[in-house]
Amino acid sequence: VLCGATHLINLWTFTMHSRTVEVVMTTAKVLTAAVSCATALMLVHIIPDLLSVKTRELFLKNKAAELDREMGLIRTQGETGRHVRMLTHEIRSTLDRHTILKTTLVELGRTLALEECALWMPTRSGLELQLSYTLRQQQNPVGYTVPIHLPVINQVFSSNCAVKISPSSPVARIRPLAGKYIPGEVVAVRVPLLHLSNFQINDWPELSTKRYALMVLMLPSDSARQWHVHELGLVEVVADQVAVALSHAAILEESMRARDLLMDQNDALDRARREAETAIRARNDFLAVMNHEMRTPMHAIIALSSLLLETELTPEQRLMVETIMKSSNLLATLINDVLDLS
Repeated sequence: VLCGATHLINLWTFTMHSRTVEVVMTTAKVLTAAVSCATALMLVHIIPDLLSVKTRELFLKNKAAELDREMGLIRTQGETGRHVRMLTHEIRSTLDRHTILKTTLVELGRTLALEECALWMPTRSGLELQLSYTLRQQQNPVGYTVPIHLPVINQVFSSNCAVKISPSSPVARIRPLAGKYIPGEVVAVRVPLLHLSNFQINDWPELSTKRYALMVLMLPSDSARQWHVHELGLVEVVADQVAVALSHAAILEESMRARDLLMDQNDALDRARREAETAIRARNDFLAVMNHEMRTPMHAIIALSSLLLETELTPEQRLMVETIMKSSNLLATLINDVLDLS
């Protein structure tokens, strides 16, 4: 206001003016100078307050952004936990190893929107990995093998975490490339085979030492999508759950095999018992026949021959009776020996 009044009064000085105008002009300028000094002195105290307000505003904005990130992380962790619980429930809902592995690939493919998911199992010799299961079984027939000592496989097997691998690595070249220019990112994770010592089926080796299977997961091609930390964590947890489920399935299969073996042994013992009982009955029947149908009549013949020898007989008759008696005694002795051996 004083500056405006000063400029207005200054207009009157272009023409002849009285001393009063000069006094008013001087007074206005003095007041303007005084107010300017006072304002400058006030700004010395006001400017730091204004700067502190601005600093606090920036701090609050940063704090709000940090809280948003934390909330996003919490939501992501909650979503990851939900997916883990869902996948764990699906995996543990069965104890058939083939169903476990197929369910794992299907659920991971659906949850993470994968283009392909594959499982490589060690062969019986332990020198190769064989493609055993894929998400799209029709497009990628199983049976393809790669050496187990490849650097990329050793890299994955030596790590407890999911490892990003090149899309051109041998274990990742299992998807059709027609019309695909930019392959998606690929990660691989090891699956410990905790208890598979008795799996005797083609691609399931006899394991005397700790071995690993290899799970390979591929994002869609021609997309800018990348693997996030929580997705890698989900893959690692699922791999551990699959290892535990396979161990339980192997234990169940071993117990079922032991039960079947025990049932077969019991059946064999039962058959042997029945055969032994049949043999005993046959022996008893044989002894009864020999005792009652042969030995008793033979003793009667011997007794009758003895009585005949005490009567008056011609020499020829006596010779004949003695022959009959000797033959009967010999036959009776043989029958007694047979009965004793039986």
